[in-house]
Amino acid sequence: MKKETKLEKINNDFFLWAKNFIKIIDNNGNLVKFVPNEQQVDFFNNMDKFNIIAKSRQLGFSSLAIIYSLWIACTKPNTNCLMVSYNVESTQALFEKMKQIYSDIPDKYKPAEKRNNRMELYLENGSRIMVKTAGVKSLGRGMNLQYIHLSEFAFYPDDQQKDALVSLEQALAKNMDSKIVIETTSNGYNYYQKLFTNAYKSKQSKYKAFFYPWTSSATANQFKHELNIAEDWFKVNNHNHRLTPEQLDIDELPLYNAKVSLKMIMWRRWKLQDMTLEDFQQEFPFTPEESFRATSRSIFNEQAINNRVTNLIPPLRKDELNITLPDTLARYYGKGFFMFKNIKPNQRYYAGIDTASGSGGDNSAISVFNSDGEQVAVFYDNKIPIYKFSDVVYDLGMMFNYAFLVVEKNSFGQSVIEKLRAERQYLNMYKMKTFDDRGKRKYTIGWITTSASKPRLVQDFKEQFEKNLILINDISTLDEMKIFIEADGKTSNKRGDGTNHDDLVIASALAIQGMKCGKWYL
Repeated sequence: MKKETKLEKINNDFFLWAKNFIKIIDNNGNLVKFVPNEQQVDFFNNMDKFNIIAKSRQLGFSSLAIIYSLWIACTKPNTNCLMVSYNVESTQALFEKMKQIYSDIPDKYKPAEKRNNRMELYLENGSRIMVKTAGVKSLGRGMNLQYIHLSEFAFYPDDQQKDALVSLEQALAKNMDSKIVIETTSNGYNYYQKLFTNAYKSKQSKYKAFFYPWTSSATANQFKHELNIAEDWFKVNNHNHRLTPEQLDIDELPLYNAKVSLKMIMWRRWKLQDMTLEDFQQEFPFTPEESFRATSRSIFNEQAINNRVTNLIPPLRKDELNITLPDTLARYYGKGFFMFKNIKPNQRYYAGIDTASGSGGDNSAISVFNSDGEQVAVFYDNKIPIYKFSDVVYDLGMMFNYAFLVVEKNSFGQSVIEKLRAERQYLNMYKMKTFDDRGKRKYTIGWITTSASKPRLVQDFKEQFEKNLILINDISTLDEMKIFIEADGKTSNKRGDGTNHDDLVIASALAIQGMKCGKWYL
C-alpha cells in the first residue's frame, strides 16, 4: 500500500487515526498511546446524531470528545467543533488537555495552528475547535457546528440547560455526520433528568440514551491501584481472606447477581469507609435512577416517591365520570384538570388552593383529597386569570359535596377568598387562629404562610406521605415532590427548565391541613 493510500485509510477511520497519532497522560503521569476502553468503543460504535449519556465518574468520555474533535478538525477542512463545560475551571482544563494532545500529534500528520488563544484552536485548513463555558448567552448563535459536546450538562445553570440546547441544536451542521453529545454525571431532578429519562425509558425521544455504571470495565482499569489497596484492606480485617459470596450484605447481592466481581465489591466497601452511600451513588451510580435519587436531596423520601410512581392509576377518562362537569372545569379536563376517583355521595372532601398571578409563571393549583386521605383530583394552570380561577375553585368545591377549602391567603389568594366568601357566600373554608395587637384571639379565613407556618405545612405533608396515611395519585404532584428541597433554611422547588413548580406540593399540603383541623362549616 502506498504511503498516501495508507494515510487516507487512517484518516478515514477514527480509532485507527487515534491509535497512530494520539498520546495521552496516564494516571502515573506518563505519555502513552491512546487505547480506547470498552465503554468508549461501545459509545462511538453506537452513537447517533443526538446522544445523551449518564455515567459514573472518570470513564474517559471527555478525553474521547477531545480526541474526536481533533480528528474532525485535522482530517476534515473547514469544520467547526464546540465543547462546552459547566464552569471556568473545567473549561480551562478541557482546553489545556486539548492543546497537550494536539501538540503531541506529529507535525506532518496534522494541519498547523493558525491561532491558539481565547479558548479556540484554529487550524490552517480552516477548521477550528472552540471551548466555552455554559452561561454564555451567544452559545452556538450564528455557528455551523459539525460536532457539539456538552460536558457535565446537569451542572449548567438551571435556565441554561433548555435554552442552550435549543440554540445549539439549531447550530448543528445540516449533514449526515454532524453530532451532538450530552455527557454528565447526575445532579438531581432537573431538565437533564427529564431529557435523559424520556430517552432512556420511552425511546420516543430524538436523543439516544446511554448509561455506563461504576461497574463498567473502565472503572476497574481506572482505579486498579485502589482495587488492590481495597483487597489488602479487606484481607487485613478478615484473617487474610478475600470476600466470599456468603459474606455479602443484602445491598451487595444485586451487584453480585449482576456479575460484579468480588474485588469491585470490596472496593465499594473500602470507599464507603469515608463517604456516605448517597455520596457514593452520586459519584458511582449503578442505575440512572439511583444517581438522580442520590443527588436530588429532596425533602420527601425518594424511594417512597418512586414506589408510588410505579403503581399509579391513570386518571379517569371523561366518559368514565359519574357527573356532568360545569363549563368552567370541562374545558380543562385532560389538560390540567384530572380526576382519579368518582365523587361519592355524602363523602367529605378537602381541597388545598395555591393561587398564582395567571401571567404564565407559577401555576394556580388545586389538590383534592377524600376523607380517607386519597388524592382524587388536581387542577393546575399558569395562565388562568385570578377571577376565573375563583370560579373554578367555587365550582369544584360545590361539585365535591361542598368541599372544605384551604386557600393560601398570601398574595393573590386573598382575592380568591374575598370572591368565594363575599360574592358566593361559600362558608366551608379553613380559618387560621391569629392574635391581634392586644393579644386577643381571632380566626382569619385562609392559611397564612410564614417562616414559622411553612415548615409545619411541609413536615405534616412529609409525615403523612411517608407513613402511608395519604395516597398521592397524580404524577405531576409526585414530580414536584422529587425536586422539593431545603436550601439556606428555606423549602422550595429546585427550578429546572421553567416548568418545575411546587404549586401542587403546596396545594396538597394545604388540603392535609384541612383534614387535620377537624372542622366542617355548614
